[in-house]
Amino acid sequence: MGRELRVSEYIKSLYIDNTNVKILHYNTKTDLLKNELAHSGFDNYLGVTTKKLKSGAESGLFYVNDKGITYKNNADVLIMNKADLYDVKNALSSSAELIVFKPNHAFNYASFVSLLAYKLARKKKWTFNYKALVDEHGKKSTWVVLERKHKKEMKARHYLSPDISLEGFFKVLNNYGLQYVILRWYDKLPFSDISEDVDLLVSDEDVEVVQQLINEKVGILPFDIYSVSGLPGSDFKNIAYYPPYLAERILNGRRLWKEKFFVPGKKDYLLSLMYHAVYHKGEKSGIPISQDKLARNDLADHEYLVILQQLARENDMDLKEQNLLYFHNFLKEQGWAPATDTIRKLSGTSGSWLETTIQDNESNFHKNGELMVFVVREWAAERGKTDYIVDWFEKAGLNTVMKVELDEEQKRKAAQNLRGGNWERGPWPVSGGKPSALLVMYDYHPRALNANMKKRYPHVSNELYLLKEKLREEMNAPLSKEERTNPIHSADDEIEAFDYITAVVPEVLGEVKETITKWDADYVTKERVIADISENKRRAKVEVIEYNGQKAVKKTYKADKERFLNREKYVYGELSKECEFIPKLLDSGENYIITPYLQTLKFTENHHIKKQLLKKYRKEIFSISEFFYNKGYALIDFHPGNLLITKEGLKVIDFEFLYQYENIPKSSRESFDLMGFPDDFVEDRPYGIEGRQRRNLWKKILY
Repeated sequence: MGRELRVSEYIKSLYIDNTNVKILHYNTKTDLLKNELAHSGFDNYLGVTTKKLKSGAESGLFYVNDKGITYKNNADVLIMNKADLYDVKNALSSSAELIVFKPNHAFNYASFVSLLAYKLARKKKWTFNYKALVDEHGKKSTWVVLERKHKKEMKARHYLSPDISLEGFFKVLNNYGLQYVILRWYDKLPFSDISEDVDLLVSDEDVEVVQQLINEKVGILPFDIYSVSGLPGSDFKNIAYYPPYLAERILNGRRLWKEKFFVPGKKDYLLSLMYHAVYHKGEKSGIPISQDKLARNDLADHEYLVILQQLARENDMDLKEQNLLYFHNFLKEQGWAPATDTIRKLSGTSGSWLETTIQDNESNFHKNGELMVFVVREWAAERGKTDYIVDWFEKAGLNTVMKVELDEEQKRKAAQNLRGGNWERGPWPVSGGKPSALLVMYDYHPRALNANMKKRYPHVSNELYLLKEKLREEMNAPLSKEERTNPIHSADDEIEAFDYITAVVPEVLGEVKETITKWDADYVTKERVIADISENKRRAKVEVIEYNGQKAVKKTYKADKERFLNREKYVYGELSKECEFIPKLLDSGENYIITPYLQTLKFTENHHIKKQLLKKYRKEIFSISEFFYNKGYALIDFHPGNLLITKEGLKVIDFEFLYQYENIPKSSRESFDLMGFPDDFVEDRPYGIEGRQRRNLWKKILY
């Protein structure tokens, strides 16, 4: 039998081509392993002990009074001596790709296996095996080897080596000419507490370089590195740390502090620290929510109220109150308050109180429906999909108030002010890119989400906003998994919709108001309404009204749906004279038609019974189809719901999708009415319907 490998030899065998691999040795008492590894060229090593070394003990180790150090590090390889379950649990949350540990004598193996199963259930897979290894003291024992099999999460948290001084690190950044600032507490550096992190704001162009410099050596001194636009791995809760226009302002106004490092300008320091306290910390800052509440200093990690008052005096500014709501309004006056969609994302961190600051946009106005805004992203626009998206939403029941193709300045505003400033790929393989167009839409008949969907989307006001998910599916369907993207974004409700317009194209607000106000006025039913019998209301509403002392049916169309209206006017007004199955037109106007009210047989309200009864009307159904065929037309939306069984016999209604053939089929039995429209049919078609669905439906009834 061959001899067992030493721990150092095992590491060398795995990383023979990467001697710069970062190695953290936890719970060590000597630098023996460090020397063994260095002898083989592995010198990116840090030995950590949680027990204070006696005077005269070996140097080269770093004392940390924090068991959480097993995840608070940037090591690729984590070696742990006498590890307990708590150490392993922490290590599994680290960035390590390999964990090699020697369990302590009381190690709970059953709980360890359960822990791995728990991680696996959350898509964090680790493989493990037992391996006999010889430690640095020459003692052979059984070690546990864990290998990461899931992708590392990209996070803003990074760690600097304790072998590198802070002044030395920032000197390197300065020499490289990198755009950064230390956001706060710079006058307290270096921190006495190793758990206190240094917060950096870095330009998008330089953030990757800063990350690489800090990650060159194995480190345990925490840094949070945020980019201006919230790039992946330098974001805060999937949004930019500050709205990008504010982040740029902070970087542009930076100053060199005591010839050491760059910090925010005096006023920017006040406002950025207040922003941090209000929106990132919230109630955890210890600042009371309102004037009638007490401060909770026990919650705070810093004396925010004292420091903010001091900074305000230095800037000749007066803070009349000291509470979160006042500070929010103060920041709003200074142009430093985040947009509504950002506030909602931050409320989970800052506290539910933040939701109370959301107010209706002052540009809002009375309307009967709901204003909605969708954002077409660069990926879709560059592929000529903008008009396709507009048409898709129109078919689904929305009306386009205006399509705004953004110029470069408007794109910049949109990218910085909407979606928390973060336009990266998120969970998608490919980024959808930055904003390219705003679609201002109107829903005449908004519908609230059901209870289950509201739990999932608490801020979404209208279920038609969720259409974007179906649209994404359709646009991604032809693509491979690696090519898929998020081509469209939207506001969540009318408050956000107006915020979007105000932030990007405020000049169109007047036209938007004028258009919708006119649409609403034209859509009002002047007659007495007896009942609303509409179904989907995608293009029109259908009501039973009182007309000349009798019941009648009025169909009122939304704006820009004239082609559907004109088809119905033609059929009810002209073709009804030649076909007994078509009701006569009683009246019509610019956006409506009125037809007789037809009393259907009561039991036909049951769809199953009605389909069975329609089998007795095969002759009439074929006659209707043949009539339109002989006139050169097809009823693209011909289905049982548009056939009424009355005491007077069978009647056919709803001719919005009347289509005039370009190439007429050989016989009426091959008409689009009964056989369905072709797959490549490009004219108006009902939302969500394929031709074969109609063909299969009629096959069961007629054949």
